[in-house]
Amino acid sequence: MIKSRVPKTDYSKIADYYDKVRPMPAGPWLSKIIEYGKIDANCAVLDVGCGTGRFPLGVSTAKNSMVCALEPSNEMLKQAVVKDKSRNILWVRGDGQKLPFRNNSFNCIYMTLVIHHIENREMALREIYRALKKGGNCVIMTNSHTRMKKHVLRDFPGVTAIDLKRFPSVPSLKKTMINIGFNNVHFHVVKHDEECIPVDEYLERVRNKYISTLTLLSEKEFKKGFKIFQQKVRRKYGNQIRQISGFDFVVGQK
Repeated sequence: MIKSRVPKTDYSKIADYYDKVRPMPAGPWLSKIIEYGKIDANCAVLDVGCGTGRFPLGVSTAKNSMVCALEPSNEMLKQAVVKDKSRNILWVRGDGQKLPFRNNSFNCIYMTLVIHHIENREMALREIYRALKKGGNCVIMTNSHTRMKKHVLRDFPGVTAIDLKRFPSVPSLKKTMINIGFNNVHFHVVKHDEECIPVDEYLERVRNKYISTLTLLSEKEFKKGFKIFQQKVRRKYGNQIRQISGFDFVVGQK
């Protein structure tokens, strides 16, 4: 049973500024969720851990599907609902380990950078399997351990060690999905070149704790680590960083 013992991010504390410090483009990843999830206008789709709603809003706009979005943080959910001007999405507060939906309800269920926040991942994946229709697709967007070790933030003391504990490895995710009963379990590596950004701009993102891992450090650890990180980044990259984002998509079918 895959469990996480790492402290969880309190999203109620960062909901108000979450979107401002997360400038990551949704487009490249959204298109892959639609492709791997085989989402079209006739699909019922569930986003587990929707945050402030970028991906469910994107799916709804792109494919006009019936979209449900689940999120445990009431504060994050409020931010998402405000964005939904068309009121086409069903927003639900709930836990990914106990989905409040009937068996065989969805054609596609996906998570975007959520699996590492879930304590009992096997339970969550079993719930996804239960709620999927026969032939439905599960799409999990995550980070591989190899990618974390190469990320710019590897030079921030403590960050990589935390994430290696929090994120399940891709092989372990695949194995768990196969054991649960998912068919044709496979993964894709997807990259997106964001081109060059000023080092000062990137450092500002880090200062604002643009990834949840940074919120798990004590304020003393963060300040000390940021000072070291800032020096290393300026020494390594000069004035600009070439940002090539990448994520792993683990896909399985019921």
